[in-house]
Amino acid sequence: MGRIFISAGHFTGDSGAPSVLGTKEADEMIQTRDVLIQELESRGLRQGQDFFSVPDTINLRPTIDWINARSRSGDIAVELHGNSADASVARGAESYYADGNDQRKADAKKLLNALLAAVPGLENRGAKPDNASGHSRLGFCRDVDIPSVLIELCFLSSPDDMDLLTNQRDKFAKGLANGLLEWSHLNPIIPISTPFPAIDIEINGQRYEEQGIIVNDNSFIPIDLATRLGINLAELNSVRRVNQNGIVFIKAVDLQPFNISLKWDSATRTIILGTPTFPRAIISERIISIGSATENQLKSLLQANNPNALSQFPDLPRLYIEESALEGVNHNIAFSQMCLETGYLNFTGDVEPSQNNFCGLGTIGGGVRGASFPDARTGVKAHIQHLKAYASEDPVLPPIVDPRFGLIKRGIAALVTDLSELWATDKNYGNKILAVQRRLIEIV
Repeated sequence: MGRIFISAGHFTGDSGAPSVLGTKEADEMIQTRDVLIQELESRGLRQGQDFFSVPDTINLRPTIDWINARSRSGDIAVELHGNSADASVARGAESYYADGNDQRKADAKKLLNALLAAVPGLENRGAKPDNASGHSRLGFCRDVDIPSVLIELCFLSSPDDMDLLTNQRDKFAKGLANGLLEWSHLNPIIPISTPFPAIDIEINGQRYEEQGIIVNDNSFIPIDLATRLGINLAELNSVRRVNQNGIVFIKAVDLQPFNISLKWDSATRTIILGTPTFPRAIISERIISIGSATENQLKSLLQANNPNALSQFPDLPRLYIEESALEGVNHNIAFSQMCLETGYLNFTGDVEPSQNNFCGLGTIGGGVRGASFPDARTGVKAHIQHLKAYASEDPVLPPIVDPRFGLIKRGIAALVTDLSELWATDKNYGNKILAVQRRLIEIV
């Protein structure tokens, strides 16, 4: 995955071609670049880390030097321009690449096609070698060290094109963002403030136990469902992702290349998936039982929903397997409960990561932090002891580190579903743990 360098064509000392509206090329490109920045940031990219904007006060040669001084292998660069012609009938967008470079030609096509898909009113003038631009060579295409493309967004001399740019600049930005993300292979997880609405999921005529969400009129499904459909998560690196309530979702339409059919039922707000095979898992509801998930499966579940989860707690999957085995607790269930309680170690509730409290012990809401433990193993042991206290009357191995162990009536919740309205007030609490467990054991 690389970073993105964006240059608005020309600069404050050279305004470029005039438009039919009396504006200048440099100003139009700067405005478009600014909207593109907003679009990239809305998708979770960070300026100065994931993408860079070239200063508007430098011309072409300093722009090339500025990018070359900061770029590294894997990065890409684009420069935005507006075209112009004597005849106002000339219209459309075109992109330029270094002549003779087939890979760059493919990149130029990719970026141009993404723009045209977002702004269907634009005409397609194609991806062209830089020596077809009216110049023998284009410095931005030839002298930038990293892969680079120059794109002419429209004709400033065309009233129709300028009407599109003026009134649909956000669509230009969306198209450019789509193309740049695909080209750079950046895979941001989109931060959200307002929850996206839920939708139902149906697979081969069966209602799936979890729901998806709608994002900008697109259906998104839980990423772990992809593994149940036989898709390798490594093949989804470039797919757009959204994180909501500790669950990572991916756009359903991106599964079509994997022989997955899609249909939207607007009456029931259901995304209907079709696949040749859909394995069904046998899961355990009994807390005192043997877990089947491997350490790699536990790690994969975490990483799919929180790529940074294991950086702070690298041994947590192994600790859950070991501590659960000591007490006869099903580690599938315990680990799934941990994922639910901590939001896959995002700790979005009252508990802080430094507390090593992985199951909300002692939290009652309202900012009450709950119990703290000196290290991750002790925190896991306390969780397992608390689960066993609910599920069984059998003794636990000393020492008892669960501070609330003596407050529980032993053996009143043998099944995961029995934890509802006991461990938490949520009537669906047990079913939510089971849903996470289903996702866990389907990971291959």
